[in-house]
Amino acid sequence: MSEGLKHRIAGTIVLGILGLIVLPLFIDFADPEKIDRTTKIPPTPSIQPTELEKVQRPDAIEVVSSLQSLFDGGSSSPVTEESKSFGLDDNKLPTGWFVQVGSFSEEARAVELQRQLSLDGYKVFNDKVKVDDEFRFRVSIGPKIDKRRALADKAAIDEKFGTDSMVVSHQP
Repeated sequence: MSEGLKHRIAGTIVLGILGLIVLPLFIDFADPEKIDRTTKIPPTPSIQPTELEKVQRPDAIEVVSSLQSLFDGGSSSPVTEESKSFGLDDNKLPTGWFVQVGSFSEEARAVELQRQLSLDGYKVFNDKVKVDDEFRFRVSIGPKIDKRRALADKAAIDEKFGTDSMVVSHQP
């Protein structure tokens, strides 16, 4: 290597090191957007608690569970062709339609059918009803607001399971 090349390489290294030392003195590496970390939360206001008087419930109101009447198997009746397809009943409540798939004396058979229907994607429930001093387990699907949908489900279930299910209307 020639002597001139060695001097150039040494000069480049010295200038690089001087640049690394002097350059940070000219450049400000501080955060350009300084964050004001002082709190701007106002002091808590002084609020006086107010006294609320308890409302008295009138004695004439009676509490009725709407869900209990909805799934009460004794208040359902089979559908006739003259029945309205959808709408409101005399109490201005929506009419409900159920597909009663089966009625079993053994709970295990009802639970098995309920499981099969549930796996097929139906909203199914099991109802225990006393008929002629004997408990029966009814498997029903629903509620449906539209009678046509209940009839469509009935046809599909009758075909798949070989049953003769009934579409019953709910009477609250």
